[in-house]
Amino acid sequence: MTYELSINKINTFSENLANARKQNLIIEPIPNNICKNSKLVKKIRSLAEKKLKWQPYGFKIGATNKKISKVLKAKEPFYSYLFKETLFKNHSKLKLTKNTLGIELEIAYKISRKIFKQKIKNKSQLKQFIFGLAPAIELVGFRQNLRNIKYAGQAAIDFGLNISFVKSKIYKEKNILNFSSKTELVNLNTKKIYNGHSNQVMNNPINSLFWLIKKLQKQNISLSEDFWVSTGTTTPIIPVKKGDHFIGKINKIGKKVYVKF
Repeated sequence: MTYELSINKINTFSENLANARKQNLIIEPIPNNICKNSKLVKKIRSLAEKKLKWQPYGFKIGATNKKISKVLKAKEPFYSYLFKETLFKNHSKLKLTKNTLGIELEIAYKISRKIFKQKIKNKSQLKQFIFGLAPAIELVGFRQNLRNIKYAGQAAIDFGLNISFVKSKIYKEKNILNFSSKTELVNLNTKKIYNGHSNQVMNNPINSLFWLIKKLQKQNISLSEDFWVSTGTTTPIIPVKKGDHFIGKINKIGKKVYVKF
């Protein structure tokens, strides 16, 4: 395959992914040899996000949960944009689609845009730019016609193109760099409780945030508005079905987020 043909293929795959997101469609799986190439995965995902022409609202980080990272055989986390078009208010009702994996309960940080004007070298520098944190529920899935995802590239290549993001109001935590709490998702229909903990996210979600900011600096990526960063799931991915009603909670602060399907 020539370099010129490779560029054409990248354009084709990214266009297919963007159109699938816009039209809520499922496409044929992207070949494994492409999904196993991390550089191609990043190029296709990034170009697909640009082709959407949606408004970035922040960033979502994946493969930060220890157990999920192991399943995906992920060597490091990956990230994508969060878009205003897929941001929903607390107590929203979301529509389920084919190839929905389920929901995750995450800890999200509200960050000042001023962070992009300073070189961040250590985690202690993050504190001055964090407005607070909030529980967030994400509805996740994939745009490819796959029964399951076996490795990181399959998830990363259309990461962010599937996510719907629901958050509560922010909580101002004094000890933000060392925040630690149990978390839980409750299915209010079945009363089943799914327990989690903030330490499932790279031992501390602040580590996930620091990883992202360093990556954005290296790639010279910034936003012109204050933004949100969702750091990765504190719980397993919880399956959902039509009619389900969930509440997510960070136990230490008592903040809650609700979503219906």
